Amino acid sequence: MNSRTQAGFTLVEIVVVVVILSIFAGIMSLSVGSSESRKNRAFYEHLTDSLSYVRLLSAERMQPMGLRMQADRQGQVEPVIVTLSNPYVAYQTTNMTPDSIDSQPKNAMELSAEVAGLSGSTDEQKPTPSWEVESGVSLPELPTGVSIRVQNLDSSGLQNTGRTQTLQPWFSDQNVPQVLWFGTGQAAPVTIEVLHDSRLVGEVITIMPDGSMRIGQGL
Repeated sequence: MNSRTQAGFTLVEIVVVVVILSIFAGIMSLSVGSSESRKNRAFYEHLTDSLSYVRLLSAERMQPMGLRMQADRQGQVEPVIVTLSNPYVAYQTTNMTPDSIDSQPKNAMELSAEVAGLSGSTDEQKPTPSWEVESGVSLPELPTGVSIRVQNLDSSGLQNTGRTQTLQPWFSDQNVPQVLWFGTGQAAPVTIEVLHDSRLVGEVITIMPDGSMRIGQGL
């Protein structure tokens, strides 16, 4: 008898191949998802550690510092730590008489409120401090799909943070950092959310008015 050679695959073989491919695809998906989750979590923990460090650094220097979302040359928005450069520049460049010097030491907020009242040369423009990127504190690049959302908890806004003090433009204009420590141990109260595709990564970070940071707790 002549034997016939069977061509093609049987249904069982096709089903087995499909099952194997499905298992392989599932393993790859879990691996990619796990790696993505680890990157997002690592960024979250780096951010919270950096904010704690910036708070201590701001109080130690008595210098306003903050976190701001800033676009790079490619147009990508990244979080950066900024410092108010030379906040006492007006005191250093203005001629003051001994009678005008207050014997009581002043903090950064009080100094910033008095800069506008200093009398220098009327023909010369008064120097204005500016916000500069702090090279000593770096944040990692935002992972793909991750964004940071900051919400101000002070309903009265930054203008009333100093109560009776008149705050200078670098504390109230559009260039002010979204997260701000005043250099006095105090901060503008905000919540910070790290989001991945609109889903929360970690817990909500709350910056308290006293400058401290709480994880997963509000005011």
